[in-house]
Amino acid sequence: MAVLVLPAVAPAVARDYGFDASLIGYQISLVSIGMVASLTLFSNATRKLGACRTNQTGHAMVATGMLIMLLPWVPFLIAGSLVVGLGYGALTPSASYLLVRYTPVARRNLIFSLHQVGIPLGGIMAALVSPAVAVLAGWRWSVVLSAVLIYGVIVLMQRGRREWDDDRDPASSIVTPNPLAGVSAIWGHGSLRLVTIAGSCFSWAQFCTATFAVVACVETLGMSLIVAGTVLTVVQVSSAVGRVFIGWLVDRVHDTARVLAWTAGVMMLACLSALSMSPVLPLPAVYLLFAVLGGASGCWPGAILAEVGRLAPHGQVSLAISGSLVITNVGKFIGPILFVNVYALSRSYGIAFASVAIPSAIALVCLIAAHRRAA
Repeated sequence: MAVLVLPAVAPAVARDYGFDASLIGYQISLVSIGMVASLTLFSNATRKLGACRTNQTGHAMVATGMLIMLLPWVPFLIAGSLVVGLGYGALTPSASYLLVRYTPVARRNLIFSLHQVGIPLGGIMAALVSPAVAVLAGWRWSVVLSAVLIYGVIVLMQRGRREWDDDRDPASSIVTPNPLAGVSAIWGHGSLRLVTIAGSCFSWAQFCTATFAVVACVETLGMSLIVAGTVLTVVQVSSAVGRVFIGWLVDRVHDTARVLAWTAGVMMLACLSALSMSPVLPLPAVYLLFAVLGGASGCWPGAILAEVGRLAPHGQVSLAISGSLVITNVGKFIGPILFVNVYALSRSYGIAFASVAIPSAIALVCLIAAHRRAA
């Protein structure tokens, strides 16, 4: 929810600061920079502090970054976004460590996907709550609400901390001795490299869809902020359903690459279909378009993280997942920036969304290659 609050109220934020709403893409990219820094420099935090304490620390940084963004000056918006990214980068490796430790192998893909459903559920909260709060009380109160909820999560997690962190090593260093060790581990393993590049392309498409859905609907389709928020809700609901469905399907097909290759093909066609965006497009057609975009672009994390955990050498699950997340966040960083620039050149959100068909095609090629290697 914290990451998607500003995209959900981007038109209101843009009016307040006096810049074009499409520039919200740069804010998401700043969050990604913070995530990459956290994943490369502090991937050893789970070992030193324990997975639970690392997760709590990450949540605290996200909430604090949100509060920094409340200060009425653009540099604080930039600094707060970077702090949010630093905290957010600590969440998935530590949570994945706990899931690998406690989840039965036969249910790993499903459980990882259920865990990842938390992201679109947060998106749904952002899409439904934030625009309404912004209209009634101002967009900053949407940020305050998100920060308060995060601090509440930190308190709840304390109940399990003693058991979850019983394997921590206080003597180890919190700073990773080799910041690129995780990336090197991924890049040196053919199947891990292909799957992770595909994940980067999915992340590219996912964050472009979530970041620009509201702005595109307001500026291209003439919707109000609240109605555009319902479109973002459709994106997040379809993403949540897609994550659970893909996790269930992979556990039955036993071929992550093949299942996600089908998904990449659907995503590519949906991106090209975005060329039809115009004020005359009926609302049900808009919902259908963004439902397919949201479901296809957002269903990947649980399946790919579980696959990375499966392929990772023994004892290097957290390292491999951190390296995989660094690479996938490259797509999250590059995607919104390129999207903004395609829009700036074409002045068309339809063309900008259609450009995301390129990373979709790259994901498709990588997954076909990974499937062939496994075969």
